[in-house]
Amino acid sequence: MKLHQLRALLSICESGSIQEASRLLHISQPALSKGIKELEAELGVPLLLRSNRGITATEYGERLVRRARLILEEVRRAREEIETLKGVMDGKLSIGVSPVTPGPQFVTSLNRYRKRYPKVHIQIHELRPSKLMEGLREGLLDMALTSLPATRSTDGFHWVELFEQPGVLAVRKGHPMAGATSLAQLGQLDWLLQDSLEQSKVGIMFEEHGIAPPDNVIECASVVLFSELATTSDAVSYWSQRILERTQNFMDGLHVLDIGERVPPMNISLVCRDQELMTREAKALADELVYIYKSPHAVTA
Repeated sequence: MKLHQLRALLSICESGSIQEASRLLHISQPALSKGIKELEAELGVPLLLRSNRGITATEYGERLVRRARLILEEVRRAREEIETLKGVMDGKLSIGVSPVTPGPQFVTSLNRYRKRYPKVHIQIHELRPSKLMEGLREGLLDMALTSLPATRSTDGFHWVELFEQPGVLAVRKGHPMAGATSLAQLGQLDWLLQDSLEQSKVGIMFEEHGIAPPDNVIECASVVLFSELATTSDAVSYWSQRILERTQNFMDGLHVLDIGERVPPMNISLVCRDQELMTREAKALADELVYIYKSPHAVTA
């Protein structure tokens, strides 16, 4: 199994055609096909399916693609680490953030980092919490700022809680259940969440109080659409109190529920790959983030 074969497989699966993969990799189509055939022969299984709709991966191919993506990312990081040891901090750094990530601290951290390491290429991806963890597992992200609880992770990542922010439940103004005082009264309603009930802290809340979880959950990763649905539908929505307080337009259309049960917080944690696998570029930014979030007086933004 060779790196060029893994690159070929990954490119073909992502583009859906050998022709496009050939263009992207600057390799002839016969050479790509040969590499895939050799890989299939070595493994003894078919990796690709060819049809009128294009090329798709078999079950074997899908498994290998996930591993190949991680392997190729590790090779890239290894090369960047060597360059860094040679005295140059100019690698690539990929950061995932949650829609509820506090902005001023993050911007301050990034600005300070950019002044020190101006040649580092930084990519910022805003994703819902479950997608952040998926990106970390697949090696597409170096680190993530997420509101997921650390207890839900079994991947061996390094977690540091950075920021505490209370969570609240809300319904639109004039909602018939605006006067609800307990979680049990809300279980039969529609719920609006940024992730699945299993991934959200709302699921933990129902579980902890021994209440049957809602059957109807709308998952919405778009912040704008989430806000519009929260203010125009009859769904119960789960928010960071900080976001509601800073977004007055949405606050005007929402009523925060006062229930007896404690609503779980949307605390923000920094989640990194294993410390031994992090590049120096990633370690430097992680240290900067921890310093700024833990030292409120350091924020200038």
